[in-house]
Amino acid sequence: MRIQTLREQGFGAKAIVSAYEHKQWKLCTVKSICRRIDKSGSANERKVGSGRPKIARSAENIAKVQELICSQDDQPGTSKSTRQVAQHIGISARSVRRIAKCDLGLSAFKRKPVQVITEATRLKRLARSKSLLRRLTSQKLKRVFFTDEKIFYLDPPVNNQNNRVWSSGKKREVSAARLLVQRAKFSPHVMVSAGVCYNGKGRLHFVHDKAKINSNYYVNTLLPKLIEDCQNLMNSDFTFQQDGAPAHTSRQTQEWLGENCPELIKKDEWPPNSPDINPLDFHVWGAMLDKYQEYHPKPTTKEELKTVLEEIWNDLPQRSIQNSILSVRKRLKICIEAQGGHIEHLK
Repeated sequence: MRIQTLREQGFGAKAIVSAYEHKQWKLCTVKSICRRIDKSGSANERKVGSGRPKIARSAENIAKVQELICSQDDQPGTSKSTRQVAQHIGISARSVRRIAKCDLGLSAFKRKPVQVITEATRLKRLARSKSLLRRLTSQKLKRVFFTDEKIFYLDPPVNNQNNRVWSSGKKREVSAARLLVQRAKFSPHVMVSAGVCYNGKGRLHFVHDKAKINSNYYVNTLLPKLIEDCQNLMNSDFTFQQDGAPAHTSRQTQEWLGENCPELIKKDEWPPNSPDINPLDFHVWGAMLDKYQEYHPKPTTKEELKTVLEEIWNDLPQRSIQNSILSVRKRLKICIEAQGGHIEHLK
């Protein structure tokens, strides 16, 4: 408002009226507005109860939203979505979001898919996390070589929730090239095996097409390369880590590692169902996928995909990998505090 701007610049009521004679403002009215500005900092005057009455955000609807939108402690998973609540009450989804945020002070969090943890698995996670925390001191942790396998697709799935196209026209007026994302039903893919440690990254090893990672393939093809990476990065002073995949826990694999590794986290020592503790799972693979999503132009063949993945792998900053490795002890502590349960929502 002009009067507020002039008042904040130090103009008096008479000066304001004189400056805008063509407006024919009354002096008493301008004085009243000036006093309001001096007192409240605003020229607007809003009386209690003025404006459009709240219809959707009534006390009754607020109570209904609170009942429907929140899971009960003894019945987890019974909450309804914003759209379901809106349909049940008969108000808009936008009003439901306003009630949840403004009236109830709630925050929205995305659900995250996690592995199933049974009671037996929970107890094993708890016991083995305690043992590993005692074993892996901060210095010892820097000598661990973490390994894992991962599948990368030529056309990775797209998160449509955050993949929006903005246009001034209607949806049907947007070109198909901008709006539609093509993805083959069975997208070509490659599987990689790799390891990381505080000193650096190993090489990215590609699993042969149509190869089945059983004990023979793992011992004869992948493990010699992974152990060579360990020796290149840490000489003969390292601890080899792997998860509980069948090829990893077989007698053949465990015996081979016992003969070729100075120290090993054995199959009954690593917590089961624990991608939340392996740096490759909770950091490295996700970082690679993010870089691949941003990569342009995208590869069109498996060989091109391998080249791009190697480029992304080599460019991964070692500092972020070091930070993820150092966070393993913290994650073990959180797992212990959670009594072996899920920790993804606690970090």
